[in-house]
Amino acid sequence: MQKTDLTEKDALKVTWLGLLANLLLALAKGFIGFIANSSALIADAGHSVSDLLSDGITLWAVRMSGIPKDKNHPYGHGKFETVGTFIVALLLLFTGIGVAWHVFNKMDSPEVPGTIALWMAGIAIAVKEVLYHATRMVARRTGSRILLANAWHHRSDAISSVAALVGIGGAQWGLPLMDPIAGVLVAGLIIKTGINIGYESIRELTDEAVEEEVISDLGQILSGIEGVDHYHEMRARRMGPHLLVDLHIQVDSMMSISAGHQVAERVRLGILEKLPAVNEVLVHVDAEDDFFEVEGTEDPQKIVLMRPQSEIENDVKKALSVIPEIEGITHIYCHYLNKELTVQVNILLDVEMRIRDAQKIASAARMKIEQIIDIDAADLHLELDDAF
Repeated sequence: MQKTDLTEKDALKVTWLGLLANLLLALAKGFIGFIANSSALIADAGHSVSDLLSDGITLWAVRMSGIPKDKNHPYGHGKFETVGTFIVALLLLFTGIGVAWHVFNKMDSPEVPGTIALWMAGIAIAVKEVLYHATRMVARRTGSRILLANAWHHRSDAISSVAALVGIGGAQWGLPLMDPIAGVLVAGLIIKTGINIGYESIRELTDEAVEEEVISDLGQILSGIEGVDHYHEMRARRMGPHLLVDLHIQVDSMMSISAGHQVAERVRLGILEKLPAVNEVLVHVDAEDDFFEVEGTEDPQKIVLMRPQSEIENDVKKALSVIPEIEGITHIYCHYLNKELTVQVNILLDVEMRIRDAQKIASAARMKIEQIIDIDAADLHLELDDAF
């Protein structure tokens, strides 16, 4: 919890820094662009306004996604970050359209911007690059995708300022149309950034599969865990800055339930330890591959369910009740493997009985059990006492 609080604090701190910088840049660019007659710088100011709104949404999303799980959100609040990212994308699209409209209105009467506009564009490039690197560093440390999107928003603003710088310089060198042309390029860049960010957020909201690298990393972790024979149906999806993973592991078919659970716990804890972005792992334990391909189709089908153990136990006890030498049954285990049912039965016999006679009784018991419907094989074990 302490680590989460620290990473959230870092995320909020760098976002507040960006918000303050974007506020100052938007005001400065808009004012200087107006007095210096630079449509490119005014367009760039519009981009800074979108960055300002982006920072505000990022603050909201980071705070919301940091709220612990509750009854209404059992998987946490990570999707709020994705929703915030999508809103940022919409703001970018509208900003880009507005900037393009402003530039086209000034296209018929291009003006030569003043030198001060050139200096403003240069300062904006330096400030936005610093913000980009600072935000990106925190995003990588916290695993926050909205922070990473906001970082690229800063970078796109820096590129916008480069375009504005080119347009202003071109206008001062006798090519006044370069200024509105640069403004159009800036608008296009804003729109493109909005589309890209929006696409990524929609992918998350619709639970699209994560990158193949993540699945590969999970596979490498599983390959080093003792007791995991195979794995299948591995899936992962994003919940804001976090990953949710579920998978099936195949263990030794004769392994006990408790031993299989231990293997599953090693898998779960191993993934959580080696992949910090993962905050929840669901492991299903199989004694065999529980999916098979139906010939001629691509859809895997579940294996056919067989009779439950309670029914099998009743049938076994009834079948063995006719053998008087069997003094008791201590355990009955059902192994459902390869579409067949093997029953292991532990029986009690007279401790004074000779081994040869015990073998004859076990053979007779086996024949009785294997006559039961659905049972394919029987394995008889002799208990030395009834302590268990």
